[in-house]
Amino acid sequence: MRRRVITATVVLGLLVIGLGVVFAYSTWGRVNRVTIDRQQEPAGVAAVEPGEEEQVEPDAVDLNEEIFLLVGSDSRDQLTDLEGFGAFEGRRADVVMVLIATPSGTALLSLPRDLLVTEPCRDSETRLNALLEGCVGIMNGPTLLLRTVEDLIGERVDHYAMVDFAGFQEVVDVVGGYEICVDRPVRDRRASLSLPAGCTLADGAQTLAWLRSRHTQELTEGGWEIMPGMNDLVRNERQRAFLIDMMSRLSDFSSPQALAASANALAPHITVDQELTLGDAVDLAWIMRGLERGDITELEVPVYDHVTEDGASVLLPSVRVDKLVADFLDGHVVAAGAPGVAMGTVRA
Repeated sequence: MRRRVITATVVLGLLVIGLGVVFAYSTWGRVNRVTIDRQQEPAGVAAVEPGEEEQVEPDAVDLNEEIFLLVGSDSRDQLTDLEGFGAFEGRRADVVMVLIATPSGTALLSLPRDLLVTEPCRDSETRLNALLEGCVGIMNGPTLLLRTVEDLIGERVDHYAMVDFAGFQEVVDVVGGYEICVDRPVRDRRASLSLPAGCTLADGAQTLAWLRSRHTQELTEGGWEIMPGMNDLVRNERQRAFLIDMMSRLSDFSSPQALAASANALAPHITVDQELTLGDAVDLAWIMRGLERGDITELEVPVYDHVTEDGASVLLPSVRVDKLVADFLDGHVVAAGAPGVAMGTVRA
């Protein structure tokens, strides 16, 4: 088992799904657990034949590397107000991110929810966000999603963490809001988003609307128009900015006890894999508080539009996702972002 010494992954992941929920045993006991049915190795990782000794170059495997799958579920189960969300049975993965931490740096990879993937349960193609439904009687949703992500990135995922919509709102309200800055008034009626020009200290509901919006409009001289370049990559950029901002908020708490008190209300919205222990997270989370956005390499998958044979609009990657991950692990500098996209400024 890999050493649990890369705290940026644990801290950053757990923060966005509960702001330090691990700091008290009473709170930790209220966090939901899910069993991940582990496969031997993700696709693309060579297996060792029985009886063979694994031949590994001294620097080929970094035992200090740790990978965390972060998921935002669109489950409506714990939402009292469905306005702007709509009624929907079950859950899908509205946010999918992968945190990769090594001794030399930390990366955050966004995976678009509409990415067309081959899921291992039925060996069929589907959208990435649909995998949380799982394969009835064969594989639960978190396992199906984790295995598919492992196949995409060519690396084993150490831990899984998920927060639902209600949890996102709780996170923001607990820390006192999230500042969103835009050049012009913006709205998205489908997501119940409405923000004035300038900077707004948004509450949990407005922050969630901002992170979910896929059709953000801005008020121009010609009236309301879709913001230039608005697509899933812009949503991913917003979500990464939010997650990293939540990480930096750790430095605002005066003690682990204060953090635990705030986390208590968030625990019911959190689901983690059964292998994640309190000790894994609590030992070094306090030391790593205050990680800033400039400390993290943001990875983004270039994509293009595609229509399947049955008429579904999906996204396909224009480069191999495992190549992006390998480039980061090999020490290459990879910058994310959508050049030329006017999306305003989001900051803490």
